[in-house]
Amino acid sequence: MAFFLRIFFWGSLLATAVCAGVHAATFFGVATYQVLWLVPPLFVIWPFAVWHWRRLPRLNLLSPIFGVIPRWMKIAAGALLAYIFIIYFVCRALNDGGLPVTLDDGRLVLQSGTQIIRELTAAEFQRAQAVQVRLLTGQLLAFYGLAVLLLRAIWIKSGPAMADAHIPASER
Repeated sequence: MAFFLRIFFWGSLLATAVCAGVHAATFFGVATYQVLWLVPPLFVIWPFAVWHWRRLPRLNLLSPIFGVIPRWMKIAAGALLAYIFIIYFVCRALNDGGLPVTLDDGRLVLQSGTQIIRELTAAEFQRAQAVQVRLLTGQLLAFYGLAVLLLRAIWIKSGPAMADAHIPASER
């Protein structure tokens, strides 16, 4: 794997693991907003991956000589795309379409725009914050996971990967 491709692949894999850990913690009521630091790297990793994907010759994408993208990668990509939509609608429903906010007078509320949906207890506020972080980390997890899959597919379909390629008997 090329040096920069490898760096972006391992960086995406590490970010996916961090997002998965923070995402799992939200199911136990832990809201870690420091995961917001993982948003800016997406604006570097995705353009890099798309740029490399666009540089691949179109014949490489269909040729078995350059390796076949495994079925599990295609299924994982579809599952991650479905998860993005599912987590969005589930988290919005759990928070009644609002965001947990602390008002100037100290009240804990769910707020949608300027409208207050309802007041919350401290425990409900913590749960609402965890759901809000779950929404963010679920989307980050999916986007970083898709970046990992795309970077791996680029490696499979690029020239240096030909040494490891396995050509099915039916293609020879």
